[in-house]
Amino acid sequence: MPYIKVNTGNKEVGFDAPEGISLLDALKNEGFIPETPCNGKGICGKCRVLVHNSVPYTPEEKKHLTPSEINKGVHLSCMVKLSDDLEVSLVTGDRNASIVTDANISGTNGRPVVRKTFVSLPHPSISDQRADDIRLISSFSENTSYIINQNGGFQSFFLSFLRELPGILRDKDYNITVVEISGKITGVESGNTVSENFGVAVDIGTTTLAAYLYDLNAKEQKAVASRLNPQRKYGADVISRIEYSSKSLRNQAEMSLLIRNALNDLIQQLVNQAGIQHADIYAVTLAGNTTMLHLLLELPSANIASAPFIPVLLSGLELKPCDLNLNINHNGRLFVLPSVSAYIGADTTAAVLSTEMHKKADISLLIDIGTNGEIVIGNSSFLCACSTAAGPAFEGANISCGIGSVTGAISAVSVTDNGGFEITTIGGQKPVGLCGSGLIDAAACMLKTGVMDETGRILDEDEWPDNSKIFSDRLITVNNQKAFLLVPARSTGHGEDIYISQKDIRELQNAKAAIAAGINILIDETRSDTADIKNVYLSGGFGSFINIDSAITIGLLPKEFSDRTRPVGNAAGAGAICALLSEENLSEICEIAKKIKYLELSARLDFTSQYTENMFFGTDL
Repeated sequence: MPYIKVNTGNKEVGFDAPEGISLLDALKNEGFIPETPCNGKGICGKCRVLVHNSVPYTPEEKKHLTPSEINKGVHLSCMVKLSDDLEVSLVTGDRNASIVTDANISGTNGRPVVRKTFVSLPHPSISDQRADDIRLISSFSENTSYIINQNGGFQSFFLSFLRELPGILRDKDYNITVVEISGKITGVESGNTVSENFGVAVDIGTTTLAAYLYDLNAKEQKAVASRLNPQRKYGADVISRIEYSSKSLRNQAEMSLLIRNALNDLIQQLVNQAGIQHADIYAVTLAGNTTMLHLLLELPSANIASAPFIPVLLSGLELKPCDLNLNINHNGRLFVLPSVSAYIGADTTAAVLSTEMHKKADISLLIDIGTNGEIVIGNSSFLCACSTAAGPAFEGANISCGIGSVTGAISAVSVTDNGGFEITTIGGQKPVGLCGSGLIDAAACMLKTGVMDETGRILDEDEWPDNSKIFSDRLITVNNQKAFLLVPARSTGHGEDIYISQKDIRELQNAKAAIAAGINILIDETRSDTADIKNVYLSGGFGSFINIDSAITIGLLPKEFSDRTRPVGNAAGAGAICALLSEENLSEICEIAKKIKYLELSARLDFTSQYTENMFFGTDL
């Protein structure tokens, strides 16, 4: 059995691994999370490791690695099959991710989903022999608008609740606090614990997780926590994760456990920040795309990935904390927010709720750009949505020097007054790669300077305009294809060139064409016009960083949107917060899900034509 020695930069770890498996799988089995957007298919070229032994290179590796990387001994871990002992170094450790947690909320009318009420019950006596449950309900109902949990003559209390009830009533001499969630008594506590009333709203993204802790009595935010989604080691996109999850019940359980453990980790961070106890948290609202929620709930997800795309669950779901082993008060409740279709999930319904586009007379357009692009158009009269398979280009995957939104990622590129290229990185560190917003900026600059034409072809130097000749040293060849050098190796954080290849441009064209086609189809389907759309909301991390002018330059957005487009941060997280803070909103999001008309683009001929038309970059420069 081969022995693998791994140097992470901070420590060395050694372990035995089965012969014949890939180095990537061996690393995953030991808890490492290599960057692997394609989940080991050899397509993305991201799972780089430095191998200190002599290992032959596969043809797939030679397509992705530069001569400099090959000379250093860099390999793709998915292409290295284990047969002998190996010593490897991880090329890049986990960098600090720039996760957008800004969640702008407005309407939170009504009371929160959790209400706690202090009640002093009359003592039992020979003349008052009411059972503990009747004594509780009668006394509580006298002072509140509570509707008895009763179906006919039958109570709906859980048996565990009734087992605890006698001791709790008598512990503080019948002075108790009643926990009421969504109009039902879920728990009773000794003494006055009204002030200890907190809830958590969570956005489960494909790439990142964000959680928000709120004091439910004051409706005030107390803490925010975020982290990368640990499922990313099984692929950057939902299809890769569905494929892995669907291979066995064990894999299905593993994918659920990864998210549940991550949620408990976030809850621990929130508790530590706010200085409260886990038992002080009584409600959690959960937003996420349909696949992420299926993986969380350990539901079979295979049917989401193939026509006719049928999920197990779209409805909102109320659960007890023990159903997902989340570490909050055992009398609390979890609310999985409702979805619309296999590819329009609760993150979209939550975003609609937080932007309040469903209440406005003006027509609005909501766009969440990621590996899938979810788009909603509508107003108070109608809502219509579609999902486009943009691919992972905007997440930095399948791009030669692409990287997520981490420290050192190039997030902005511009042309200076003296004709040079200026870059901005996340955290102001030396550049290590190119994230989605930087990719769009770079492509826009290449168009503006004339080094690339509207078809996306990187031109030969003799085709460039005279004022672009100063960039002649940036035209390079990588793996037998033209590329444009953004940052030379001497100026990067890892000693390798950062460039955009012709293949990268094609990946970007595919992604932006899918989004633009979806926008145009929704406008046509609703008999609207670009002039009719008064508000354009860009949701999510990518929407927060994107340069609107660059997006219009490459044709991702229509030019008419230039003065009406604004980022709205984590609108899905904001929607989860709104649902947590207002029973009315929790009910309203269910109505939003019912109201949204879903368009399945894969069945439409006009999508193909729109997609083809939008492959060209914008020419209005």
